Amino acid sequence: MAPTKEGDGIRLSRVMVAYSGFCVVEYAYWAGVLIYAYTVGGAAIAGVVLLAQLLPAALLAAPLGSLVDWLPTGAALVVSYATQSVLMALLAVAAWVGAGLVVIVTLSALVTIAVALSRPLHYAALPQLVPTPRLLVRTNATSGFVEGVGVFLGPAIAGLLMLVSGLAAAALASAAVTAVAAVLCLRLGIPHARVAEGLPNEGVLTGVRAVAHDRSLLSLLVLVFASFVVTGSLEILGVSFATDVLGAGASTAGLMMGAAGIGLLIGSAGAVGLSMRPRLTGPVTLTLAIAGLPLLLMAAVGTLPLAVVLLTLSGVGIAMSAVAGRTLLQRTTEGTMLARVFAVQESVLLFGLSLGAILGPLFVTSMGAAHAYVPLGTALIVISLLAIPSLRVLDGRAAFRPDVARLLSTVPFLGGMPAPAFESLAQSARWVYVTQGQVLVRQGHVDDVLYVVDVGRLSVEVDGLRVRVLESGDAFEESALLRASPRTATLTATESGRVLAVSRADFLRSTAMGMSARSLAGLLSEDANEAHVVAALIRAPADEATLRQLLAMEPRALSDVLATLLDSGVIRLEGGVYRAVFGRRRTMGPSLAGRLNAAEGLGESGGV
Repeated sequence: MAPTKEGDGIRLSRVMVAYSGFCVVEYAYWAGVLIYAYTVGGAAIAGVVLLAQLLPAALLAAPLGSLVDWLPTGAALVVSYATQSVLMALLAVAAWVGAGLVVIVTLSALVTIAVALSRPLHYAALPQLVPTPRLLVRTNATSGFVEGVGVFLGPAIAGLLMLVSGLAAAALASAAVTAVAAVLCLRLGIPHARVAEGLPNEGVLTGVRAVAHDRSLLSLLVLVFASFVVTGSLEILGVSFATDVLGAGASTAGLMMGAAGIGLLIGSAGAVGLSMRPRLTGPVTLTLAIAGLPLLLMAAVGTLPLAVVLLTLSGVGIAMSAVAGRTLLQRTTEGTMLARVFAVQESVLLFGLSLGAILGPLFVTSMGAAHAYVPLGTALIVISLLAIPSLRVLDGRAAFRPDVARLLSTVPFLGGMPAPAFESLAQSARWVYVTQGQVLVRQGHVDDVLYVVDVGRLSVEVDGLRVRVLESGDAFEESALLRASPRTATLTATESGRVLAVSRADFLRSTAMGMSARSLAGLLSEDANEAHVVAALIRAPADEATLRQLLAMEPRALSDVLATLLDSGVIRLEGGVYRAVFGRRRTMGPSLAGRLNAAEGLGESGGV
């Protein structure tokens, strides 16, 4: 049985709490190591250390993301958080015993590799845990908000802990928080999208290939790259600005590094309204361009309050662009590829931070701490404006129809669909304009279209007698989406108006994007025996003998079920092999038994 909405809410809360802790830890250990390196050798050594942390993770994020994508998303989150906890504990021990800089940086680089897996997994999990597009945007914004908390609190906490007992305390606290995050993500039960859809292992660079062949998606990642080049530079610039311009110490450096985090908090909260727009090119590009303007003004700043205000405003723009960009990526990427594409984005992010770590010291050395912000602001403005044409193409593929989505959300039957599937269904639905007296559906005729009234009134008649009048928000015979069966009533417009039509084919195609085979089979078949048969055939075609063996069903019982499913149009028979009517695009492996054992669903049920 699919999780209840209440169950989804609890799981989502656990994931968000875990991610909140992760965000604080990510920036706390990072700032701790950076401050430690700066104390040892100044800005140049700090830049080298930051680069040594980032480059291995940037190179490995995409291939490792493809590898862990073969774990259920919840299990992969547990692995990433638990790995971070162990490595941070080792980092704490190394710092405590006074290990050298090479050991500290090596352990920190391993932590960063584990960190690089968590964010893609988090954003890939969200569409499977939220029921509507609007809630998905809000959850994305909340995730951006907690990232802002992490950017601000992480360095601040690290600075305080460094003053008390050095890097060891910061690393040990980080290890404890990530251990709690791993526990929170245990037994999430998130459907394994790739296994459930029967997709083959296409190699560790699948996400890279998918992005490389999509120019519009590349443009979006270029913006991500540019924003994180700036972010990577800001950390070094913040330390240098605090010491060289303001003449302050580690605590002020931590505040400068965390100033953009304040902006992330504000920007993420304000991004909800922007990201619900039908088109996202403006929110993605213009907000990022606006983020560059305060950086141009940093050259004229000589006080801490004004510097914090300008960096905060820049963070607002970066945050709003990031939330809109992630929402656009989720709208346009197939669910089974989402974790892998987000892993590529994480690699791009880390490469951006790496380049920023290189450019930051160079700008400080050549231009001074204050003027080093100017080329960064200029780059954000220019790149954002140049990306507008390509992102408009991507926007067109993800055309969000809020009027359609609002109307579909009034149908209880569709309320449990995952957000990406719901948006896909909204895009494929069509408007039908009716005139008074027009008959849309006749009793006894086979039809596979769900009608939802938007404007006007429609009469429902059984055997010539009116039994109901449909008004705005009412739906007519949701069962049409499940089975191609004769209609039980006639539907006639009593006044001119407009209805939304959703075909069974579009419903099945959209639903299959975000649900496991078992969950989808449960929708198609109320009977448990039927659901198990449909789940098996969704994964792979099979003959009757194979089905009987796999499902341990009596021959007569299985034959009855197959006959019912054939009559209702849920499956079809071709050359002795039964198939689901909307068969998968690809098969999964050499053995049907192996596929079924690997997939979630039947193995848990214990047969029929």
